[in-house]
Amino acid sequence: MNRWIVMAAALLLTGATVRAEEFKLATVDLQRALNECDAGKKAKEDFKSQVDKLQADLQKQKTDIEKIKEEVEKKGMVLKDEERKNMERDYQRRLRDFQRTYKDSQAELQQRDNELTGEILRELQEVIAEYGAKQNYTLVLEASNTGAVLYNSRSVDITEPIIQEYNTKRRSGGTPKKK
Repeated sequence: MNRWIVMAAALLLTGATVRAEEFKLATVDLQRALNECDAGKKAKEDFKSQVDKLQADLQKQKTDIEKIKEEVEKKGMVLKDEERKNMERDYQRRLRDFQRTYKDSQAELQQRDNELTGEILRELQEVIAEYGAKQNYTLVLEASNTGAVLYNSRSVDITEPIIQEYNTKRRSGGTPKKK
């Protein structure tokens, strides 16, 4: 809802100062730019390797816990009460530890993903602002599957030049300047 209000206000403000023939509009698919820029591709690869490593570690823990459970079930009837209780406690403790580790790792991965994509999105927005000003755009809107723009012609889509500009800036001088 806020997007509609901002867009309406921007159109009203620009309408008062800019004649219709001077109005220049563009759209950018931020999700596509994020996925297709070099930094986004690298972040996705790095994140996938982190996820794969974590999944391997968790799978090993799960296998160990399942072995203990099988051992408790097989040997439980022949063990003394105290030994059986100790094995069951060990199993329950490891299962709780595994569940905590799993939950913590999911939260950590989500936070890491948010940090990586948030940083790239901020840099993309800076590039979009610079590009928009340099190309004399009056308004640049986000056009994605979840954005407020329901339709836009390919002729106003500047996603590809934004990706190229972003990649060029990253290669030439690191990250775009921070504000």
